[in-house]
Amino acid sequence: MHIFASNLNNYQAVKGKPERHRIIREVVRNGKVASQEELAAILEGKGIGVAQATLSRDIRDLGITKLHDGTGYYYSLPGQASPKRVISIETITSSSSITSIEFAGHLAILKTMSGHANMVAALIDSNSLPEVAGTVAGDDTIILALRDGVTRDSLVSSLGTIFNGLEDKRLN
Repeated sequence: MHIFASNLNNYQAVKGKPERHRIIREVVRNGKVASQEELAAILEGKGIGVAQATLSRDIRDLGITKLHDGTGYYYSLPGQASPKRVISIETITSSSSITSIEFAGHLAILKTMSGHANMVAALIDSNSLPEVAGTVAGDDTIILALRDGVTRDSLVSSLGTIFNGLEDKRLN
């Protein structure tokens, strides 16, 4: 195999995909890695330079997901999660995960604690609320598309059946 690379720190081609995957699994299994940037830096320290797109594919190919432990996200291998590292449903439904709700036209915007938006949105989706056509979640924000004719009060009331104390977090 011939390597034509101007950057000798990029050993990705030398190590090969199977070896890179083995090292990624080892790194994720043995430590809390919070981001692709952090993972790339660790790999670089091990002599494996990797492009962001390649690292994204590796993460997908290995089935690596992000979990939240109440303080932040970290990467996890399939089957690696332990109950002590996963936030409880009680924390989410107490509405302590939600910091505010406000409205803009036919949209409701829920702000959450960092890393909680996907869990909160999944809970909303699983309850199939008649007021909500769909949700889109980021890290700390959820946008709810409301069905025609839905009032702000009816949505807050419906969400209040899932998230105790949500009424107190309404901004408008």
